[in-house]
Amino acid sequence: MSALMTHDDYSIIVKYVFDICGIVLGEDKQYLIEQRLSPILEEFGCENFTQLAQKLNSGSTTFLTREKMLNAMTTNETSWFRDEHPYVTFREKIMPDMMDTVVQRKERSWQRRGPKVRMWSVAASTGQEPYSMAMIIADVVSNKGMGLTTMEDFGILGTDISSKVLAKAMEGKYGPLEVARGLSPDMRRKYFVQDGEYYVINNTIRHIVEFKAFNIQDQFTQIGSFDVIFCRNILIYFTDDAKRKILAQLYQTLAPNGYLLLGSAENMYNLNDEFTTERYGATTVYRKPAIVNTNTSANSTSPFGSPFGSSSEQPTNSIFRI
Repeated sequence: MSALMTHDDYSIIVKYVFDICGIVLGEDKQYLIEQRLSPILEEFGCENFTQLAQKLNSGSTTFLTREKMLNAMTTNETSWFRDEHPYVTFREKIMPDMMDTVVQRKERSWQRRGPKVRMWSVAASTGQEPYSMAMIIADVVSNKGMGLTTMEDFGILGTDISSKVLAKAMEGKYGPLEVARGLSPDMRRKYFVQDGEYYVINNTIRHIVEFKAFNIQDQFTQIGSFDVIFCRNILIYFTDDAKRKILAQLYQTLAPNGYLLLGSAENMYNLNDEFTTERYGATTVYRKPAIVNTNTSANSTSPFGSPFGSSSEQPTNSIFRI
């Protein structure tokens, strides 16, 4: 039987995908969706797209069907240190601030165990983003921690809607083509163990990263709060109404004085006015205003010395200011 997708089939599939994860598929995506679903029609027990559409439209799909659809539909384009400049900002501006935060929280509650600073990679995919963050944390702590901060002071949560990519992220094992996408030989040498032709994340990095299945359209109440959130290249797939709801929840989830980074093609214009905007080099960051502490001297200095200056200073457009 023919496996060609009709317009009616596509309309049903588009609605199903939108209902389960909020992703909007335009009319120009039919060929792409056909290519992604054709190889797995048999896994759904279907001979053609009309049967699949009828199954999805029946209202009685199983959890396994939903997972297979999510895994097939979601875009998992990723690389190490993607776009580079957000990670320069993370290393040079955000990490010095976060190490200050660690020291301050240790002073207030020195007996508290576990991470003092939490970070969230919202769409972790196969793990490159959260592991890239963790490698920078390891570098900065090693070079500038001054014995005041350790890797254990930081925790990263990586989430994704796709169980398939999360399984690979948790394994932390990558082939030669995957490690070639944005990973320098120095980072590969320091933070990976070679296993034949594969490269495996070492325990120093793996120890501070955990993964969890999560749909960004769900309530964030079970996620907790974070000091840094990478929500990059995700909002582009949603309607404006969905973007507003997601940004409102991200604002509530972000700790005061925290950092939110979006994708290079994403912004908050006409979507949210609660965040403040700062620019560091080529990177736009969104901040949740700090709670003013009248007991803290405005002239206090950081022992970790960001080249961007302290958070109380006006942000600069140059990453070279020392």
